[in-house]
Amino acid sequence: MSGSEKVEGMEAVYLRGKLLTQKKEVLLSEIAKLPDGMKDKILLKNLNAPIVIRPENLKEVLAGIPVSGKETLVLPLDSELDPEDLEESLKKEVSKLPQDREGDFKISYLTGERFVPSQGVELKWAGLPQVIHPGQIVASLDFYFENRKVHTQRIKFKLERRTNALFAKKEIRKGQKLQAEDLEERTVYMEESFTDGLSDKDIGSTALKDLQIGELLRKKQFRFLFDVQRGGDVNLVYTKGNLVVKSKTKALSSGNIGEIVDVSSHSKEGKISARVVEKGTVLLEN
Repeated sequence: MSGSEKVEGMEAVYLRGKLLTQKKEVLLSEIAKLPDGMKDKILLKNLNAPIVIRPENLKEVLAGIPVSGKETLVLPLDSELDPEDLEESLKKEVSKLPQDREGDFKISYLTGERFVPSQGVELKWAGLPQVIHPGQIVASLDFYFENRKVHTQRIKFKLERRTNALFAKKEIRKGQKLQAEDLEERTVYMEESFTDGLSDKDIGSTALKDLQIGELLRKKQFRFLFDVQRGGDVNLVYTKGNLVVKSKTKALSSGNIGEIVDVSSHSKEGKISARVVEKGTVLLEN
């Protein structure tokens, strides 16, 4: 190894690419890798704006010592963003997306670094999907300095979609048939894709469990129960005068007492119609 290689390889100061700091003073060792035994020193005081340090800026500080590396960007993190400001800013960004309507989403800050430079950089959101779903997302907050992206901070948010849903207005007991007066419609924000909510079409269905006042109602909590259930076994009764004929068959449709249902038969059509007379029993009328 030659002498020049030794100086350049072992005694040069190597600039680091970037420094983010909340301190007002910056040491030389924070922006560069120093040779062994070299004494550290204060390089910057009262840091309040981004600054680029290049090799030529260190000539006076490092008299006679070579400097490698293109430059070091120093970013002072001297301002803390308020969570509410972040939420409002991201909400405006989400409102630009095709599927969003103003107010459809409620956005809540969860975690992520909130310290940024107070001046000298432009902040832009990035990395948002084109289609937003309720749940948690990680958004990228990019720092731009002199029209180039120099840093990215990841910030986690909770997104809740505005939804109209039905809630229990009163206590609903297991086995109770759902009535209109049991329901209360509310507009709420939910952190899930709510696709199994009740509607007016579910009135008359039977509760499969006890439900408390104010509980969100879902389709899986109710089922239409009939005196004759499609696919179930039924007793088919035929009467003529004093003659009574009974047989077992399958229900092809559902119905309650007094209603007409189809049941399977050996006829040409493969089914016949009969009236439900009691639970599990149908009467073939003349």
